[in-house]
Amino acid sequence: MGLSERAKALLDSPSAIVEGHKRCAEDPYHSEDNPNGYLNFGTAENHLVSDLLLEKLNQKIELNDSHIQYNQLHGSDKLLEALASFSDKYLNISNLSPENFTVQTGLSAVCESLSFTMFDAGDLLMIPTPYYPGFDYDFKMRFKVNFLEVDLKSENNFKHDISLFEKAYDECTEKNKVKSILLTHPHNPTGEILSRKFMIDIVGFAKKNNLSIITDEIYALSTPEESQHRSIFPIADNAGVECHFLYGMAKDFSLAGLKVGFHYSNNTEINEFMQAISYFHPVSSQTCELVANILEDDSFLLNLIKTNRQRLAKTKSLFLKNLEHLSFISQDGALFVMWDARFWCKTFEDEAELQRRLLDEMKINFIAGKDLGLKEPGFFRVCFSRSDKEVLELAKRLKELK
Repeated sequence: MGLSERAKALLDSPSAIVEGHKRCAEDPYHSEDNPNGYLNFGTAENHLVSDLLLEKLNQKIELNDSHIQYNQLHGSDKLLEALASFSDKYLNISNLSPENFTVQTGLSAVCESLSFTMFDAGDLLMIPTPYYPGFDYDFKMRFKVNFLEVDLKSENNFKHDISLFEKAYDECTEKNKVKSILLTHPHNPTGEILSRKFMIDIVGFAKKNNLSIITDEIYALSTPEESQHRSIFPIADNAGVECHFLYGMAKDFSLAGLKVGFHYSNNTEINEFMQAISYFHPVSSQTCELVANILEDDSFLLNLIKTNRQRLAKTKSLFLKNLEHLSFISQDGALFVMWDARFWCKTFEDEAELQRRLLDEMKINFIAGKDLGLKEPGFFRVCFSRSDKEVLELAKRLKELK
């Protein structure tokens, strides 16, 4: 037997993020062992606090008989309670009920479960561009949700503007199919921390048009030290707008390899199905115990969050200083900046050629703007949270760009 048609469709549409990551993983840069290897500035990984995390992760975990038998598939009670407390203390979201959380194997699994749970094939999900390209796979690929794209403007550094959402909605000829709005906060790929005014505006827009909001806040704590994250969830919830809050351990905690993502809402019906569908995406009992221990350790968390913010700021400063001959859109949050390479790119063909040169000749992985949903050529997402040696090597290679 051969592949199914749906399997063939997936193979014919490889993810730019996965393809770039795979290329880099086969021949990774190392300052001593492989100085001519690939520099991966395309994958949103934080490599700046591994020392703190490994020390914590390698502490002994006490398991009992209940951990090695079948367990609650949407997360252990201990982890669900830890999540509610963590959200209150660190994410400024109070009074969350542990029973309303669903834990699955990373936010990609959570998003795909939401795609299956909330939408029918052909339904529309509003999303501002540029956007995280993994959403194409999480929402569109298997369950056929379509995006109603809201094109943010380069002349405004791609900042969110409610008038652009209103325009996209007003011009949509299938308003009855628009079900929800998908936001990332801080925004992936620009790092924009959404203003309180915009959050109030988008909640009002959602309420007026009977839309729900999905807010992915996985970079909530990867912000400047003086910045305190304010979630969209309480604003929406207080206004009576259905809101789905997403978080995970991959970014702020640099634990992408653990594959742990969280969903929360106050919609009982959706929660019940999200928890039921966790049959296909359960996190192991051992991992639940490990993550709960991390989230319950306030002393560790305070040091991790403070250190992470300091190191992100230091690395970003080093990055921008050594690449000052190039133009970047640099906003406040998350792990990335946008490289404005319009000097080299007048068309998307130019953009594709520049990406080929970077990957094939200079062994540098960035994510091109076309893969981020942009309609204007010449922008690349660059994830700067790498070691100082990698940042300096990147600067050295890019000085050769003509």
